[in-house]
Amino acid sequence: MSDFQHPSFPGSGTISYELTQSRGGHGAALALALLGAGTVLLLFIAPWSLALAAAMAILILSAIENETFLIFVMLSMPFGWMLPREQPVRNMHVVFHLLVVLGFFAGRLWRKQLRLRHLIRPKVSSASLLFFCAAVVSTIIVREKLTHESVRADADLVAFVGFYFLVLSWVDSRERLRKVLGAVLISTIVTALFAFFQELAGGFTALGLYLYPPEDSVATWEGRAASLLGTPNNLAGYLNLVLPFSLACYVLGQGQWKKIGGYTFWLGSLALFSTQSIGGLVGFLAILLLAVFCFVKSHKKRLVLLAGVCAFACILYVLFPFISPAHTQEYIESDASTRLFLWVSAWNLFTQSPVMGVGWGNFTDVYGLDFASFEPGKVAAHNIYLQLLSETGLVGFGAFLYLAIQSWRQARRQLSSSVDFLEIAVAFGVLGALLSVLVHGCVDFLFHVNAQFGTLFWTLLALLVASGRFQCNPKVDGMSVSGEGHGLATGIEMTPRTAVL
Repeated sequence: MSDFQHPSFPGSGTISYELTQSRGGHGAALALALLGAGTVLLLFIAPWSLALAAAMAILILSAIENETFLIFVMLSMPFGWMLPREQPVRNMHVVFHLLVVLGFFAGRLWRKQLRLRHLIRPKVSSASLLFFCAAVVSTIIVREKLTHESVRADADLVAFVGFYFLVLSWVDSRERLRKVLGAVLISTIVTALFAFFQELAGGFTALGLYLYPPEDSVATWEGRAASLLGTPNNLAGYLNLVLPFSLACYVLGQGQWKKIGGYTFWLGSLALFSTQSIGGLVGFLAILLLAVFCFVKSHKKRLVLLAGVCAFACILYVLFPFISPAHTQEYIESDASTRLFLWVSAWNLFTQSPVMGVGWGNFTDVYGLDFASFEPGKVAAHNIYLQLLSETGLVGFGAFLYLAIQSWRQARRQLSSSVDFLEIAVAFGVLGALLSVLVHGCVDFLFHVNAQFGTLFWTLLALLVASGRFQCNPKVDGMSVSGEGHGLATGIEMTPRTAVL
């Protein structure tokens, strides 16, 4: 039997012993007491006092690295909240994560525990910073001044990459890795269940419309669930980031991990179908094909499963008009012509500025200025490759490909060399997530319109790098790692060192 433990789920964590015994821990307790008294006073003298108190609480809890709070941050990753359009700052998901990142690293800096070289040394980290710099520099150099859309996109990217380094810093043990991964699976189950509730209710529900005012989401219900992510395509892209990891847990895991992996995979798959997203479904099929090549050793079984996936795809194609009544022929033709027009426009913007592009986040702004029929900030290129080329040029496009290649290489290397099932699941999860992004990205670009997608994407990359560290150390927190117990309960054979693409 393997020595790895069952997942320890959120709710059981507390502030670490080291922090509570340190001077910073006592100072944090005093600060919390002062914060409580100050909050009561502010409630009577300032209308924004509650928001200010919440922001201070987030900063303090992040600075002292309260484990329960940080696990809650992981649990709340699918949740988004857009304030009404008249507000200067609207995306509360980004604001929340920016405060968490700021508080976390401020606390590390105060305690002199900020090891920058340790964080930047991995190739995935340096590739993330390279893409970040390429994107931000493109908005500063190319344009005479920053536009509203470019500033918003830059703030999103700061939150994404900053959260990557937070996860990489904080997940310093296998126990924390289990807790974070358990939180991701549980939150995805909740997201899927809310999508089912929307289908049963026949609408986005009051909660969905409150989180995303009608001007920011699909105002008319077409039978396509959006759950907590605003639009059906956003939900499909987010689910495809989690489904590969949950599939690996279901196939490779035992006990609680197998159960929660199975629940997440099957509920998430059904929720994905409820989005009726064509790009999302094609990305899901690509994940299934990747799983067959990675996990199946027998050539006969591999051929049978490949034939099954192909047959499933054919059946899905035939039944799609019944599965997705919203995608009528007229709708598909109109949507295809619109996207083709946008792709041509994105290519034209790239040819005008091939090196640096028009600036990260500026496609919607520039496009809207050139074509008055489309409102700025409302239209994307609907293609990850063309949008990167148009906004960041060859520099940003190359930086993103470098990030994808380095992440793919590390995930493939860990998949072939790891002996702990959870490290194997994380490696396959990142491979599947990258594949889904590249496939779904042919018809959508989600980094600008879905903050939860960007946060989860870089979180998975951070967990990949963190699990790679544990692989180099066979004994962490007194727990030895064994290679036993990795046989598949489904009867499919796997050899971690050879069954890799």
